[in-house]
Amino acid sequence: RSHGRMGECAVPCMSLMHVLVMGHSITRVVQLGTHAGYSSLLLGFMLRGMNASGGLLTFDIDENFCAQTRHWLQRAGLTNSVRVAKGDSRERNSVRLAEEFFAGAPEMILLDSSHEYEATLDELELWYPALRPGGFLVLHDVSEFAAGFDVTKSGGVHRAFREWRRRNPDAEAMSINGAAREMRPAELV
Repeated sequence: RSHGRMGECAVPCMSLMHVLVMGHSITRVVQLGTHAGYSSLLLGFMLRGMNASGGLLTFDIDENFCAQTRHWLQRAGLTNSVRVAKGDSRERNSVRLAEEFFAGAPEMILLDSSHEYEATLDELELWYPALRPGGFLVLHDVSEFAAGFDVTKSGGVHRAFREWRRRNPDAEAMSINGAAREMRPAELV
């Protein structure tokens, strides 16, 4: 049971992750923000299908979310593919843990944690240099609409990413729905 917990990566984001992970044979993924475990399960299924043992390391600061995720991973038979770590993804030791876990740099990082401006900026500054050259850094909830998810009312992931991009102009980036101002999908014209 999810106990009414919302906030998981939705189908469009996970569809993109599927294309990136399986299309590029990515076998070292870090997820910042586990929440209730839905996206960890989906990533775990992808990685297990690719025989990528220990392919996902997922962090969350809340032990209850970590425990719930471990429970679902156990039931799905994904404990060989996914490791859940309780910890703050803004701390340097989380990067060291990932590098040790994979015996190398992550090939993909999915940033979907607090949605707070400062925390997101901290994670971008910490994790982007840890990414394997040519790897993918995927941010969830970058839209203008999702800026409202920031409980500090400071602009959320949307503002943090824009500012980080200005300071890191050489980082290749693609925004899929950054200008979305509402939850409704865009109409095809």
